[in-house]
Amino acid sequence: MLIQELEKYNRFVIYGAQVIAFGAYTAIKGLTGRTPDFFVVGDASGILREGLNGNLSEIEGIPVKSIEDCPKNTFIVVAVTELVQKEVLPMLQEKGYLNIFALGQHEEHLLMSEYYDRIGKFPTLEKFREKNAQNNSNGANYFGLISNGNDEMITDSTCTEDESKIAEESARKLDLHMYEVGNHRDNALSSRPPLRAYEHPIQAGAALSDKRIADILDNIGINISEKNKQYCEMTASYWIWKNKKHGWKGIEHYRRHLLVRPELIGDDIDALLPLPYICYPNEMYQFRRFISEDVKNALLEGLKAVHPNEYDEYYKILMGQYQYTYNMVCARNEVFDAYCKWFFEITEYIETLSDKYPEIKETRALSYVAEVLTNIYFMTNQDKLNIYHVEKRIFV
Repeated sequence: MLIQELEKYNRFVIYGAQVIAFGAYTAIKGLTGRTPDFFVVGDASGILREGLNGNLSEIEGIPVKSIEDCPKNTFIVVAVTELVQKEVLPMLQEKGYLNIFALGQHEEHLLMSEYYDRIGKFPTLEKFREKNAQNNSNGANYFGLISNGNDEMITDSTCTEDESKIAEESARKLDLHMYEVGNHRDNALSSRPPLRAYEHPIQAGAALSDKRIADILDNIGINISEKNKQYCEMTASYWIWKNKKHGWKGIEHYRRHLLVRPELIGDDIDALLPLPYICYPNEMYQFRRFISEDVKNALLEGLKAVHPNEYDEYYKILMGQYQYTYNMVCARNEVFDAYCKWFFEITEYIETLSDKYPEIKETRALSYVAEVLTNIYFMTNQDKLNIYHVEKRIFV
């Protein structure tokens, strides 16, 4: 665990200056009271990158420096995506840095869930069940299912055959179905887990290609498959909303999975999402890294036109720091449908602004808007829905 490793060193730095790094910084500070000497960025040449991947010069008063400014004996917490880690870790070792902790996605989940538990926000499903088991007899029904006894990521490879059978039987009783969204343009992955019985591949944008990669297609029934270049995975969400009625339903991606544990879902749960990232200085800044001023204006106009009474509350979320990402959701049927109804009412209005803002029709801008809307919906429903959080797994 990262916190235990940090105890061995008097000083440390964090490699990275985006949401993973800022989340790690916030959690370390909240759990230990310690802060890094500085944040480290830069490629093998030590150059600070600008543009989309550019970084701020400081974060909460802590400077962002080049790797060349980092002493060789420094303890470095590498807090970037695992895809970027494949480049960064060999580069650091080649430069002579030996005291390195790579914050992988599982370690990140453990760190952030511990921090959120400390501040009383965004509870994980596992911690919720653990506290249930300690406090009342109803929770005792889940006690033996909560943990595999260590800090391993619980996946098919760490589950016993009996545990997998329990999960699949629980999913059957819940009528839970997760749809794994793929597209004919997707790149091949170096590894990909087998799907469970309740996970079903669905081809998004099937109307735009004769190539078939899944048995379930988003261009049959009521659909917006032809808009996939604008909406990306959300054409699959639309199809599930309009064409499927289950006890529970949700989406994940061919390279991003929600590690849903059906055996821990009960009547006291409404929706499952990945833990939110923490953005610096706010979600709007993070959103603006990927989209233009026109797209931002289209989003704000859409929110104000469709939900004028709630606009101030929504804007407050945009100026806050927490952000649900990737549009991955697993929820009760009625919750999923209410989310989609709210979501597509706004995006359909935004589509009417395409003459004023051509990017809405000509680019994938709506897919970035989608993440913001998903975040707004579930952030503003924290007190209305029983929302819990599960680990995500990203494949490269």
